Amino acid sequence: MQRKLVNSQLSNWKTYEMYKRQMLTLAENVFEFENLPEYIDTAFLNKKLLRSGSIAFFEDEVLGVIALPYTVVGTLDIYGRPKKIIASAPNGSYRRTLNQGEFVIMYDNNGRYPIYLDILQYAERLAMFQRVMDINIAQQKTPRFWKTKAEKEKSVKDMINNVDGFENIVITYDDIDLDDTTLVMQPAPYISDKVDLNKDKIYNEFLRLIGIANLSFQKKERNIKDEVQAMQGGTIASRFSRYEPRKKAIDMINEKFNLDIKVKYYDGIPSSLKDFEDEENEMEVTENDDAV
Repeated sequence: MQRKLVNSQLSNWKTYEMYKRQMLTLAENVFEFENLPEYIDTAFLNKKLLRSGSIAFFEDEVLGVIALPYTVVGTLDIYGRPKKIIASAPNGSYRRTLNQGEFVIMYDNNGRYPIYLDILQYAERLAMFQRVMDINIAQQKTPRFWKTKAEKEKSVKDMINNVDGFENIVITYDDIDLDDTTLVMQPAPYISDKVDLNKDKIYNEFLRLIGIANLSFQKKERNIKDEVQAMQGGTIASRFSRYEPRKKAIDMINEKFNLDIKVKYYDGIPSSLKDFEDEENEMEVTENDDAV
């Protein structure tokens, strides 16, 4: 019994880790940077923005313009921005003190806080729904509890093993009386389809948080145009909250260090209601052409 409990807990943890990896990968890769300095690692940049909420850009005499995490030193200005920071590499091989005017802070969102913990909440909930579905589906198998006479125990086990092995023909002794074998526990009610609907809602909330449009609900015929646009509103707002501080920081970095860095969303989904309407009109024209 204890071993089975450990295996179940391990499955719960592995399911949670699976969703966490997938969701962090999505959240970290919705932006595309062009013309970044050669020494800046894009994956590191995206990871630190998501997990720490901000990162500092500055120019090193040898490495050129680089981006590293930082700690605030001393007081903040009237808007809560750092006047002095210490930028350091995660492995401890690089450390430098910078004063205001020598660095540019890039934030992950306009709230200036990491959404990492929010994503972990969604991953935990998705994992819980998935494990409920796994267990419910497993309980739809042949019931495990049977009541029979002691001398018939082996015969009943052999029959059940044959059923589990998907045998088309089950052979048993001619003196076995199936009327002496009674089912004690019925299979659990099937609820996975209902749980899956709630799971989709949670996943849609996560996509809205990171600014990715969810086309799975946009294409449903029962959603009229105004409803779809209203559902897009939250996604557009979340997208703007993450895109605007990046764009603002890029403009400051380009001006300060004479660069030509560009940033844009990576998925190509419309970023405004006007863009969405234009795409919808194109889809309607395509559908009409196909009908002809």
